[in-house]
Amino acid sequence: MTLLDWMNVCSVEIPKRIIAKHFSACQHTNPGVFLLDDGSAGLDECLHCEDPQQNHRKVLPGQTLRIVMIGKTGVGKSAVGNTILNRKVFESKPSANSVTESCHKASVYDTREIYVIDTPGILDTSREKDIIKREIVKCIKVSAPGPHAFLLVIQIGRFTPEEQRAVQALQELFGEDASNYMIVLFTHGDLLEGQTIDEYVREGHIELRRVIQSCGGRYAVFNNNIKDRTQVKTLIDKIDQMVAVNGGECYTQEMFREAEEKIRQQKAKREDAELQEYPFSFLGNLEHRVTLFQRILLEGYREQFAIESGIYK
Repeated sequence: MTLLDWMNVCSVEIPKRIIAKHFSACQHTNPGVFLLDDGSAGLDECLHCEDPQQNHRKVLPGQTLRIVMIGKTGVGKSAVGNTILNRKVFESKPSANSVTESCHKASVYDTREIYVIDTPGILDTSREKDIIKREIVKCIKVSAPGPHAFLLVIQIGRFTPEEQRAVQALQELFGEDASNYMIVLFTHGDLLEGQTIDEYVREGHIELRRVIQSCGGRYAVFNNNIKDRTQVKTLIDKIDQMVAVNGGECYTQEMFREAEEKIRQQKAKREDAELQEYPFSFLGNLEHRVTLFQRILLEGYREQFAIESGIYK
């Protein structure tokens, strides 16, 4: 398959400059990379290729990572954060209500500095717009100058209409290129019961595969009930590979750049005021973004309800 053919059939929303940059070297070293019709797994293999001829900007040893976790209430985001950090910093317990009441940030200083930002269930359509807007502002503030990865956290065996529209909605919120920094992370890996995560994805809901495709074919799985650090290493390796493909830099956008500048101003003046008190110029635009974000999620919910109710098939 040629590069042009693959670009035409591939449904993965990734800039063509990234595809073109990797196609030639990967096709040379691994001719089987682009055998899938939709390109999803093929691209994932391409992004994990270790061909030294590729122009990846290597992730430097000890480079800081900022990880934002996004998902519905009850999928296990807080437990994921605790597993990554290898200590209990996020309140985690089975609950139908969000245990994390507000955007929260914690870090680990092991061989590198890793910041994990836990957000309340912003994918929940029941949350009020003002609450979502407030939490997004906090998320932008604590992850400035920008996250290296958005973890879209989904529970094994529980794939909701809101999650089907999550990538599209998050692109409206954070910008179109945000999907280039997204990884789907499945929780409750113990529910696979001998099935591999690859088999689960391949045999599962077609909409789930489309979500993964929108995230560049990237996914991982956690079993938060076991103290297996290899699953954390696998995830961090995937993030590092993704960051390398994206030029070695975090995801940034005008909102994050402005927040970073406000942080610098605050440090320079040694003020204790919360950044929410600053008149962010992006707040007016954020109002519109949050409206579109919630509308997309709600449309997915209504569509699923209509199908289940037999209104249309």
